[in-house]
Amino acid sequence: MAGPFPASAVEAVGACTRAIAGPRASQNLEARLALSDAATIGGLRAFGDRLAIRQRFHDEAVHQAHQPAEKRAADLFAALEDARLDALGVQWLAGVARNLLAHPGAQNDGLRWLAFEIFSGQPAPGSKNAMAARVRAALPSSLIDELRALGAVLDDQRRFGTAASAWAEQAALQVPLVEEPGDTRKQIELRTRTVTRPLPDRGDPGGTRAPLKKERRIAQGPETGTAAGASVAPSDGLDSGYRAYTTAHDRVVSAVDLASREELAQFRAKLDAELTSVRSLVARLAKRLLRVLMAKQVREWRFDLDEGQLDGSRLARLIASRGGAKPFKQESESPFPSTVVTLLIDHSGSMRGRPMLIAALTVEIFARVLERCGVKCEVLGFTTREWDGGEPAREWAANGYPEQPGRLNALEHIVIKSADVPWRRARVALGLFLHDEMLKENIDGEALQWAHARLLQRSESRRILVVVSDGTPMDEATMAANGHEYLEGHLQAVVRDIEARSPVRLAAIGIGHNVSSFYRNATRIAKIEQLGPALTAKLTGLLS
Repeated sequence: MAGPFPASAVEAVGACTRAIAGPRASQNLEARLALSDAATIGGLRAFGDRLAIRQRFHDEAVHQAHQPAEKRAADLFAALEDARLDALGVQWLAGVARNLLAHPGAQNDGLRWLAFEIFSGQPAPGSKNAMAARVRAALPSSLIDELRALGAVLDDQRRFGTAASAWAEQAALQVPLVEEPGDTRKQIELRTRTVTRPLPDRGDPGGTRAPLKKERRIAQGPETGTAAGASVAPSDGLDSGYRAYTTAHDRVVSAVDLASREELAQFRAKLDAELTSVRSLVARLAKRLLRVLMAKQVREWRFDLDEGQLDGSRLARLIASRGGAKPFKQESESPFPSTVVTLLIDHSGSMRGRPMLIAALTVEIFARVLERCGVKCEVLGFTTREWDGGEPAREWAANGYPEQPGRLNALEHIVIKSADVPWRRARVALGLFLHDEMLKENIDGEALQWAHARLLQRSESRRILVVVSDGTPMDEATMAANGHEYLEGHLQAVVRDIEARSPVRLAAIGIGHNVSSFYRNATRIAKIEQLGPALTAKLTGLLS
């Protein structure tokens, strides 16, 4: 597995998997469970559920008997079978449904999730919506109708296999649904050609609300023009190979402008209602941090004063000097070094659900503790404006796919709480953590540069930046066009530069992922519930 899980957790998941699989559970089920690359307990549960459902409802001999001989059709056939099994699991048990939808996997499997929507009557997970929509747009209506007919025979694998095999052979001849991994232009063309209308503002799925009130482009330096009006931002000086194809669609925006006040209030109420059970635990951790900070506020005595509190130890000297000595003392408090802390929170789609709930509560309580101790706290979020590229990728496609285009998605950098804004005025904005529609991809390197630049403008003597992320940088369009390591390499270059030359103290917390390959001061937590203790330890160390 990608990360070590407690033996008790693996054993518990294995027992549940075996129970769900029923009499058809294989003898080596636990061994197969151990092959999972899940990074969190939730991901392990989803892997186990899919394994159990496959053993309970799938007959490999039947599958092989109906599988088309041609590879493309066989791939489509396999995708339909995966969709059938997920649909059966979602319809069968509510707990299985939660696990499967929360952890849909990272594959580019739009047909599978389109079929799932049709078979189950439920929407695909948010991270798969765009993929499913692209495939739906590419299919003729007759094939969509035949998929609906397949949904009527989910319980009978033989009948399903016969119809699904015929469907896959027909679809393979008509529609190029399977993208070749090495053909970057075909991948991006499929992503871009099916979008035919301007996309609405974030947080406004129907495009009916008024434009954002406050918006500005992210400063990237001067740009040089390219064909058809596209623009390319030059290298930032840290990594000569990194650039943005265009920064025209990037924006920094206040959280309160991404949703109406009514929506934010509703999200806030939901946050308060759903996390009462966790609040006491995080509050205890915050009190521990408060004690550490208060201990740093060293108190000291000043002696030999003309007024203040009488110092009994100096009475003899007063008498001997016939009133010439000064017998008073005063207690004073040494000033706490002026400090500002920035919490930079990953707002990618994989953080949807409970991770964002607990992240929001943890951020709120710790921001309040820091403020109480006179430490300024800024809360920032980062994501992208669209899935899989959006406007920059469409511009690149329109310009003929020039080589090595650089970043192909538009950045969305969110100010949830500025350092100088009191928490009581910013707390409603924390509801944005629960706005699922705004959670897209994560381009960590430029987000870190942005947060770092804001800290450098501060006058405090101590500046601290803590990044909370649940994985490595991810934007499918950028990685397909520039290589898998492109975004990771830029993040590593940015971190190295900050750690080597900046006065800002940098730390990171990885949720389910070991981020020590990027950050020198890093902590990995296996599940989101450990964020409170991890943040306590990080801030205690950085503020000591």
